[in-house]
Amino acid sequence: MKQVRTIKPTRMSVSGKYMYKGGSIPYESTLERDFLIVYGFRDDVKSIIPQPLKIKFKKNGRTYPYTPDFFIEYEDSANRKNMIVEVKPNKLWRENWRDWSDKWKAMKRYCKDNDMTFRIYDESRIRNDALANIMFLSNFKNTHIEHADIEAVLSQVNIMGVTTIDYLLTRFYSGKLLRNHGLRVIYHLLYTQKLKFDLFSKLDEQSEVWVEYE
Repeated sequence: MKQVRTIKPTRMSVSGKYMYKGGSIPYESTLERDFLIVYGFRDDVKSIIPQPLKIKFKKNGRTYPYTPDFFIEYEDSANRKNMIVEVKPNKLWRENWRDWSDKWKAMKRYCKDNDMTFRIYDESRIRNDALANIMFLSNFKNTHIEHADIEAVLSQVNIMGVTTIDYLLTRFYSGKLLRNHGLRVIYHLLYTQKLKFDLFSKLDEQSEVWVEYE
């Protein structure tokens, strides 16, 4: 798929561009931006395409076009259905669902016919622990970490398979000052995805971490 509608700046909402895999994806609201932050971080997502297609639907005897917000292609799309997403604030879609139901039903039929799924994403599906974790870890994106720290932590996790942040801190960074340094090391490795964790659970020192090698 490719983008079929150009997103232009608007005074009615916050628009901008999210940097993704060497390019950028335009968004038309802060909710769309937050959706992109979460799905752009996920390592099981292969590509994100904005305004990916246009279909026609009928309402009250007339035909109208409909363009959804995003197409999500998964890395394992051979075993998992790719997804068409409409991003709408909860209050807005609840107030207008009767008016919008015709186009959404048409999109559901289109997705069923093309082996995809259609989902409506509001705050409850976007502004959750995953977004909070990513926003917190982004503070450590550019933290300078010594190679020796990286090797020590990753080697230990690789040996154990799965361990906790607390164990790594106790193992390598005993004492308050060292523990704070250790947290910066681990948070940097989590943000850069050298260490893996459950993105959708609240991150704390008891969170389990692991390493994935190709």
